[in-house]
Amino acid sequence: MKDADYEKDFEEDMEMEILREIGSMGAGHAATALSDLLGQKISITFPKIYVTQPEDVPRILGMREMQSVVIYKTLQRNHDCSILLVFDREEADKMLSIMAKHAFGLEKLDEEMKESAIDELGNIVLGSFLSAVSNFTELELLSTPPFHVVDIFDAILDIFLANLCLQNKKAIIFKTCFKKEEEKIYGAIIIFFDEKLRNELIRRGKIWLENL
Repeated sequence: MKDADYEKDFEEDMEMEILREIGSMGAGHAATALSDLLGQKISITFPKIYVTQPEDVPRILGMREMQSVVIYKTLQRNHDCSILLVFDREEADKMLSIMAKHAFGLEKLDEEMKESAIDELGNIVLGSFLSAVSNFTELELLSTPPFHVVDIFDAILDIFLANLCLQNKKAIIFKTCFKKEEEKIYGAIIIFFDEKLRNELIRRGKIWLENL
């Protein structure tokens, strides 16, 4: 193996270790906050993590032409970075049903309450992930409030990516499982880091790995 190939493989392996650590931190904080909100134990795991080209996201998630709910935040000031929480419509409805029953004490939410619940879910999960990134890099990261959109996933992603500067940018996908007792709800967290923030993650990751 050539030295350049070895260095590339090492950096990719290291990045995956960093992503697993950030995922573990973010999932722990999000699960605690969701459990407190619902009064029920919620766990969050990541069966798979991918680093890929943005155009490959629908294929990897198996969500081409699928009705979806996407909640997102973007970073402000010095970073061109966005983070999305994605569910297909059926899985989103399952999550809303749990929130209706345990957070609101209702069998069903009206449209206004659904909007509020979706944004609150995004605020908890995405905010926890951004806090994990901030703690790992020791950078202050300020984000917008959560926004959400319901549409065909490909259409959402196309519009979303058109507004991003995607030079040297890849999509980081955390396939996500929310579990309450025996019930499982599947979705995904997608992060688009800008090059500056990604490089800082790798720099901090090298220090973190050296101290393990």
